[in-house]
Amino acid sequence: MRFFSRRRSGAAVLAAAVCLAGLTSGATAASAADATTTKPPVALAATKSGLGYWVAAGDGGVFSFGDARFHGSMGGKPLSAPISAIVPSPSGKGYWLAARDGGVFAFGDAPAKGSMGGKPLNAPVVGIAATPSGQGYWLVASDGGIFAFGDAQFHGSMGGKPLNAPVVGIAATPSGRGYRLVAADGGIFAFGDAQFHGSMGGKPLNAPVVGIAATPTGQGYWLVASDGGIFAFGDARFYGSMGGQRLAKPVIGMAGVRNDGYLLIAADGGVFAFGAAAYSGRVVYSGDAGSTLPADATVTPGLLKEAFGINPTAAVTDGLPSLNAAMRRGNINSPARVAAFLATLKIESGVQYNRLEIGCSSRAYAPYCGRGYIQLTTKGNYAAATSYFKHDFVKTPEDARQLGWSADIARWFWTVTHDLNSPADRLDMGAVTRAVNSKTDTYQLRCDDFKKVLTYYKKHGGYAIDLNAVRCK
Repeated sequence: MRFFSRRRSGAAVLAAAVCLAGLTSGATAASAADATTTKPPVALAATKSGLGYWVAAGDGGVFSFGDARFHGSMGGKPLSAPISAIVPSPSGKGYWLAARDGGVFAFGDAPAKGSMGGKPLNAPVVGIAATPSGQGYWLVASDGGIFAFGDAQFHGSMGGKPLNAPVVGIAATPSGRGYRLVAADGGIFAFGDAQFHGSMGGKPLNAPVVGIAATPTGQGYWLVASDGGIFAFGDARFYGSMGGQRLAKPVIGMAGVRNDGYLLIAADGGVFAFGAAAYSGRVVYSGDAGSTLPADATVTPGLLKEAFGINPTAAVTDGLPSLNAAMRRGNINSPARVAAFLATLKIESGVQYNRLEIGCSSRAYAPYCGRGYIQLTTKGNYAAATSYFKHDFVKTPEDARQLGWSADIARWFWTVTHDLNSPADRLDMGAVTRAVNSKTDTYQLRCDDFKKVLTYYKKHGGYAIDLNAVRCK
C-alpha cells in the first residue's frame, strides 16, 4: 500500500492539477462549456481518451463535456428513485444510468440487460460497472449486495455480511472476471480475479471515502474521500488531490483517466482534473437547500427553540460549542445537512450531549446502551468508536456521553461510518432515518422536524427550499 498525505502544500496540489474547478467559489472562471442544472450532480464518467466526461444529475439529466457525446437522458421524465451512478459503454458511444431503486436506463449503444427496478432491495443501489464486452453490468447496493445482468458473472458479494460502513462504489477488472467494492471507511472487498492491494479500512480518515476507480491494468486503484483526499494502491500513481484545500462542496465521486490521471466531481458540479485528465467544463448547481451556510453560522438556542420548541437547559446549551465544532469538521454545513442532523439528534437525544437511554440497566445489551447525542448503542459500535478515536469506550462507556466526546461521536457516525450528508443533500430524510434506525416508528416525526429546520432557514436566511421535494420514507 502507498498512502499519500493530504496535507500537501497548496502549490504542490495546484502544480499537480491540469485545471481545477469548484474551489471556494465552486469554479474557475465560467467557460462556454459550462451547463446549469436545478438538480444535484451525483456521478461522473470519463471517456476512453481522457479528453471528455459525462456528468449525471439526480433527476437523470446527463451533461457531456469535451469529446463525450450526448446519447440521451432521463431528464424531465418520471423516476421512481433518484439516479445514483453512470458508466459508459466500452466504445464510449453510450452509457447506462443506475437509480437507487435498482432501475437501469440504457442510452446509445449500451444495451438494456435487466435491472432491479420494481423489485425489493435491502439497501439502495449506489454503483454500476460494465463488462468489457459491453453486454452486461453489475449493480452494487450500499449493503454490499451485487446484482449481475447480461454477460456479467456473479463472483461474490458482501450482502448479508457485517460491514463497518456502507459500500459506496464498485470497479470491475479489465477481464470482467472480478470486481472490487469500496466502503465509506475505505475498506476494500475484492472478488473473482480482482486482487487486494491495500485499503484505508481501520485507518483514521478526515472524511468518508465516496468513490473508487481502477487502473487499466487492473493491478491498482484510487480511492477518493469527500474532502478530496486521494489514496492510491497497487500500480495506481498519485497525481494530486484536493485534500487540505477549501471546497465549496464535498467531493462525491471520481473517474480514472487511462493510467495517468483522474477526475473528481463535487456536489456543486465542480470538476478537478489531475495528471493527464483534461478539464472541459462543469455543471453549475446551486440548489438553495444544499447551499453552504456562512462560515460563522452556528446552531443556536434560538434555532432549537423556534424549530423544535426545545428549552435552553444546561444539557442543551453547554454542548453547543462542541456540537458546532464537530459539525464544521464533518461538513454538516448546509441547511439540508444541518436540518437532517438536528432532526436526528432531536429524536435520539433531545439535542442533549449527556443523554442516557431510558432503562439502560435493564437492557439486554447493557452497559452498552444509548449514550450521547447520537445514542451510541451495542458493544460493536462502542468497539468501532474505540478503534476510530483510540479511546477505550468499551471499558469506559460513560465517556460516550461526556462533553469532550459526545459531539465528535455523532460527527463520526454521520460522516465516517454512514456518509449521511449525501441523502441529506437529496432531501431524502427517509434514507437518513433508515441508516440510523431502520426499525423505528419515527420516520414521519423525523421528517417533520427536518422540514421545520428547513423552514427556519427559509425564514431567516432567505433560502428557497421546496419542501415538496422532501422524501420521508
